[in-house]
Amino acid sequence: MSFLYTMKVLLVALLLLLSLPSCKSEYQERLEQARELKERILRVEANIKWNNQLELSNEIELLQEEINFLAKVSGNEEFFLKEVYKD
Repeated sequence: MSFLYTMKVLLVALLLLLSLPSCKSEYQERLEQARELKERILRVEANIKWNNQLELSNEIELLQEEINFLAKVSGNEEFFLKEVYKD
């Protein structure tokens, strides 16, 4: 009986650990999102000569605005933008 009880407790504990959300900070998640947006900007810029420049310029502007918004809500806009564009 004790062995079964211990196994049940261990199983429940394991399930709880697996169901916990990631330990990433909100800041880190925003930073990753902004870096993905930056990569999208680079892809769009690479396609400008093949597609409608005005439409792609508008898309780039929207992506940059979203990055700037993420920087603003990060709490340290200047540092956040340095991290995003450091490459």
